[in-house]
Amino acid sequence: MKRLLAIFATSLALTATASADGKIYVQLPDLSGFSGEEAETFLSEVVLANVISSNCADFAVTDEEWSLLTDSADILAHGQLGIGVNDFDNLFYDPAFETLDEPGACDKHGPQVQPVIDKLVALGGSREALPDQEAAYQAEQARQLGWDAMALSPGKTKTK
Repeated sequence: MKRLLAIFATSLALTATASADGKIYVQLPDLSGFSGEEAETFLSEVVLANVISSNCADFAVTDEEWSLLTDSADILAHGQLGIGVNDFDNLFYDPAFETLDEPGACDKHGPQVQPVIDKLVALGGSREALPDQEAAYQAEQARQLGWDAMALSPGKTKTK
């Protein structure tokens, strides 16, 4: 019996560790049709919606909508554009925070938060948590590992 309890406690601890970030996973949109300038423009809109909704109380979003915004931004940045973390922050988050610092930024940009989320939903995303959060966590980890591997792989080199 003690052995069974130990196995159960270990399983519970591993599950808790896997989900310890408290993140809620949602169905993400199909963003594979975005590339180049169109992907950059939409990424700027998604990042600004995230920054505004996270910092302007009148335009706050649910945890599920926040996940939809942030994970979609990651897909656009890393998956579609191949942008690394530093460039992602410098090229997209820094300008969004500069916009937030402008007088009246919440009132000016807040009304665009829900239309951006609506567009992500129209592309297949969801405002509702996935029923199997553990499976979603594992899928997210696999996606992140794929992006990390792509970032580490050498580019083409010229040979004689």
